[in-house]
Amino acid sequence: MSKRLDHSINFKSIKGIKFGKDDKKIIQPINMKKTLILITIGATVLACSPKTGEITKTENAPIVFPSTELANGFEMYKANCGNCHKLKNEMNYSKEKWAKILPRMAKKAKLNATQEKSISDYVYWRIAQNN
Repeated sequence: MSKRLDHSINFKSIKGIKFGKDDKKIIQPINMKKTLILITIGATVLACSPKTGEITKTENAPIVFPSTELANGFEMYKANCGNCHKLKNEMNYSKEKWAKILPRMAKKAKLNATQEKSISDYVYWRIAQNN
């Protein structure tokens, strides 16, 4: 069995500090493990907290369409597809995958063949822009 050393300080024994007769205040030194844990937690909270200051939102560059048909397809895509659900990023799917998605969704949105073609042309053009 190991003996634990008593590192407590009795203030009555320190010169210049006066306490009353019944005052038996004793201070224990701070435990190093607890200190390190508290510092680590504090640093983590500080590092993970939102930064104060001006936050600038980066905007996507506007899309420049080479034709009015593609611009119309984009507007139809936003109006028809975005009417029921959040718009999908066109580049998240391949052309083959879109070829399966678009006819099914056009049927649900009750689009005619011209509207479906306009949206398909827009989506395929956007995919080609990123390749």
